[in-house]
Amino acid sequence: MRWLGLARRSLEIANAYIDVRMSGGRRLAERESVQLLIGEAALQARIGRLLVMHAASKLDAGAMARNELSMAKVHVADALHRAVDTAIQLNGGRGYSKDTSLEWIYRYARQARLVDGASEVHKMVIARHLAEGAETFWDWNHLDRPKRSGGG
Repeated sequence: MRWLGLARRSLEIANAYIDVRMSGGRRLAERESVQLLIGEAALQARIGRLLVMHAASKLDAGAMARNELSMAKVHVADALHRAVDTAIQLNGGRGYSKDTSLEWIYRYARQARLVDGASEVHKMVIARHLAEGAETFWDWNHLDRPKRSGGG
């Protein structure tokens, strides 16, 4: 969830800048190419939030939620990277300097694809889940409950 917070903060910094920065007599925020960049980054962050919420609901219901956690981890790490990269791009040289927190967030975002398991490992978990239970892979409500041990 902190990665989503950093993605949001990156986009807030970008929005504040493009709202006042002029180019060719127009605010950057009025330019369609800028709107497309920031809109896509915001979309990916929102999808990440939904994936995190879905994984949390599965955990609350008692499921192991390995597949959902892997999907959320991979997507949110990528969404953070996209958001901060977009924010830096829109801020220009200012974004890569220490004048904003974007430079630090960018370095932090890179490690997000490594901590808690590399994205490639999580993608293998997702692929294995699809191969082992294709019928439940697409079921939003399926709970993969932990196996009980013992003769209880």
